[in-house]
Amino acid sequence: MLSKEAVLVLRHYVQEGLSKTAIARKLGMDRRTVHRYLASGDLEPKYGPRPPRPSKLDPFKAYLRRRRRDYPELSAVRLLAEVRVLGYTGGPTILEDFLRAERPAPPVRFEQRFEVEPGEQAQVDFATFMTPFGTVHALLVVLSWSRVLWVRFGFHQDQLTVLGGLHQAFVAFGGVPRTVLFDRMRTAVAGAAPDGAAIFNEEMLRFAAHAGFRPVACRPYRAQTKGRVERAVAYLRSSFFYARTFRDLDDLNAQCDAWLAQTANVRIHSTTGAVPSQRLAEEQPHLLPLPVAPYIPLVTVGRRTTRDGFVSYNGNTYSVPDGLARREVDLHATLTELRLLQDGQLVATHLLLQGRGRQRLAPGHRRSFGSRQAAASVPGAPRPELIEVERRSLDLYERVLQ
Repeated sequence: MLSKEAVLVLRHYVQEGLSKTAIARKLGMDRRTVHRYLASGDLEPKYGPRPPRPSKLDPFKAYLRRRRRDYPELSAVRLLAEVRVLGYTGGPTILEDFLRAERPAPPVRFEQRFEVEPGEQAQVDFATFMTPFGTVHALLVVLSWSRVLWVRFGFHQDQLTVLGGLHQAFVAFGGVPRTVLFDRMRTAVAGAAPDGAAIFNEEMLRFAAHAGFRPVACRPYRAQTKGRVERAVAYLRSSFFYARTFRDLDDLNAQCDAWLAQTANVRIHSTTGAVPSQRLAEEQPHLLPLPVAPYIPLVTVGRRTTRDGFVSYNGNTYSVPDGLARREVDLHATLTELRLLQDGQLVATHLLLQGRGRQRLAPGHRRSFGSRQAAASVPGAPRPELIEVERRSLDLYERVLQ
């Protein structure tokens, strides 16, 4: 019987038109053998599975199948120990390969795409980046129907950043979507109800009521629920941030604004097949109108003053006046100001500092020049900035909260 290789060569010579004698001479075989193969037409090499080799696991396969059928979560380690008791002398690899082949393949699941109507939804997320001037966080807001993207980089991921960023995004979009989808970020979601539903914090609910949208949180561990903004994060990293250099935060945001206007929002979107900025023109009539009254976010946190009379907020420090009854104060933060209160009484007002590591000492907060000079000359401390403190009636803040 000829080998598979000899049959292949024989068939090649037949196709070349060689005679039986010439083929026999080339293959070194009898001419009658060539004639027999040509007469039978059996010139296709026979390929097939190798006969199974006996395995030490064979006597135990039925047992393993039965155990896995009755208890699908049994591990290979546990089953190996069981068949060892029954007399199995082979290694664990054979058993693991057998169990892997016996395990049914999981069904292929396709992610369902949730389509939305124009003006129906925006999605929000943060992304973190490393720069030579520190860690920065990008707040991304994308309109789900048109795919128009808004981005702003900053040093913080606090509540004021989210509220102020959403307001700026709505102004850029020319309107407000009916729903805004968040993940379970702490700046928006305060907790969860017993049924798992998100409980939004009071300031987010106040802002939502002011702007007219309904806040929605995606399900825990289901980031694909907000896949549009997740893909926007990946696109921001690859198309904008990667291989660029930035002098500082202002330069970073200026370059990002140019990228949004010249690239991100004027490209043909891979999913919609349309230009996001052109789709925005179609979506704007479906957006809710921007609120007429300005929104003044108000975030309150408690702080304890340092020994030299400062409180910390978002990486910067602000002075408190001498002579306070206690070291504990309440901080009321808006988008532009930081107000310090004790027992409900306003004791100081500061303009918010940008960036990190800066310090502001208000005039009049230190009773003598020497103490003020000592506070400002701590080794390694940034130079304080002096500003006038404006005292306002508490009636103004009561009206803001209403």
